Amino acid sequence: MPTAAPTAAVLPAPRRVLKPFQAFRKVYHVVSASILPLAYLYNPLHQNEADLRHTLLWVMAPAFLGFFALDWLRLNDRRFNSKFMKFFSVLIRRTEQNKFNGATFLTFAFTLVIFLFPRPVAITAMLFLSLGDTAAELGGLYFGKLKIFHRSAEGTFSFFLVAFAIAWAMLGDWRVAFFSGLAGSLIELFSFDVDDNLTVPIGSACAIWLVFSLFQAAR
Repeated sequence: MPTAAPTAAVLPAPRRVLKPFQAFRKVYHVVSASILPLAYLYNPLHQNEADLRHTLLWVMAPAFLGFFALDWLRLNDRRFNSKFMKFFSVLIRRTEQNKFNGATFLTFAFTLVIFLFPRPVAITAMLFLSLGDTAAELGGLYFGKLKIFHRSAEGTFSFFLVAFAIAWAMLGDWRVAFFSGLAGSLIELFSFDVDDNLTVPIGSACAIWLVFSLFQAAR
């Protein structure tokens, strides 16, 4: 009797993990992006709120101008750009070689958020980026299967969970936290051609302020 042809064993897909330099970059992103909102939250200088706000603006505005000038210089000097990207390859993605890097967008967004919005809103929006964006990347990396555009549903849900927890802790209303977290996760999801270091803090701050104002008015 003819024997059945052997069937190939179905091997599980290899688990994706962060490479060492990617892990270092992610830790750097979390730490560097969290310093400012945590300083705004815990006020280590023990200043009143207005003075603390001015201090942070005096720190962030020059930082933005410095990063902007550095990016402008390297984007207009190919040789310098090549050396710069090689030296900071652990911290900067290769996709940022011919455009402004994430630090420039982040410092601009944080400066604008601190300048325009109340302290709890600004802190919440900045933490959405530092913690929520990281959760989205890790969730997509380790659990992402269902693709939505160029991201994953699992990553977006991870962002929402972290953002919801942050907003609830900061604003004290689960309804505000739910809609703020939802808005932040959608902003991150639909940040296609614009760096999410820019869109997430600014867009989230606008959404948080609007949602919080609506619920306050409804009381």
